[in-house]
Amino acid sequence: MAQTSQQRIVDEALHRLIAGLRRRDVDGVVALFHGDAMVFGSEQGEQAIGAEELRAFLSRLFERPHTYGWAGWNPLLTGGDGDLIWFVSPSTVVLQDDAGREQEAPYRLSAVLELADDGRWLFRLFNGAEPVVPS
Repeated sequence: MAQTSQQRIVDEALHRLIAGLRRRDVDGVVALFHGDAMVFGSEQGEQAIGAEELRAFLSRLFERPHTYGWAGWNPLLTGGDGDLIWFVSPSTVVLQDDAGREQEAPYRLSAVLELADDGRWLFRLFNGAEPVVPS
């Protein structure tokens, strides 16, 4: 099935985010978010609101012995109106250590992108979560 324009925009935004996370590029990743964006991860304390908190969050995240990325966001469910696109998708988180070894686990992604004045699609909200495994 062909991607919609919204799905293409989301796909490109996620690839830019993953590239910055893999490089541990604090400034590059912060530049992908609006100045007052919100980020919520799946672990205790994994949240940031605004550029300064995001910068601090990323600095802590990049001290870990691995980087983060995602794969297989399919189906990528999108919606939106004009300058806003939101999406949700089951995915796989891919942790990669400095030697290139990878570990994968189920994950869920959701976010809101907003078209900035300069024509770039920036994250306004980003959320990642590990699904609970039934016992």
